[in-house]
Amino acid sequence: MKHKLWSLAALLLTAIPLSANAHEELVDQYPAASETIPAGVQEIRLSFTNELLELASGAGNEIVVRAPSGEIFYAGCLPTQGADGILPVDLDMPGIYSVAWRVVSADGHPISDGFEFTVVNETGYRSDPAFSYPDCAGDVDITIQEEQPQSLYWLLWSSLGIAAAFLVFLLRPKARSKKHQSGEQ
Repeated sequence: MKHKLWSLAALLLTAIPLSANAHEELVDQYPAASETIPAGVQEIRLSFTNELLELASGAGNEIVVRAPSGEIFYAGCLPTQGADGILPVDLDMPGIYSVAWRVVSADGHPISDGFEFTVVNETGYRSDPAFSYPDCAGDVDITIQEEQPQSLYWLLWSSLGIAAAFLVFLLRPKARSKKHQSGEQ
């Protein structure tokens, strides 16, 4: 009986999953969503909880910036520095810019999202045509992925309870027959 309880305990401990929510998260960004910033050289900065995975040629960490006209202003890699993705941009067109980004966390999990910000040009600033963007500019197709819904975790936990009850039922001590209890053979 004792070994059955130890087996049951070991089985239950191996069946309980560790938390799957340990992925990096965006903790800060500039400009903030819906923020208004002045025209000029700015940095689009995304800060995450941990360092980002740096893949060959900047692949995996990507950003698309659309101008107020809807045209793609920049599409390419998002240069990283530790836990930050930083893209310098030279903005002179006033209006609403939209940003879509995708990064790969250190555990290999892709994270993506998007936001909008507004640029005002009250000084008549003109962008520098020789402004240098990262060498990895190119065609990027970013599909914003939704995180897996956590609403079905109740199903996982209840199925573990049912499995545990089933194991207890299987491993319970068997009732001895009257013949065996009285010592007859």
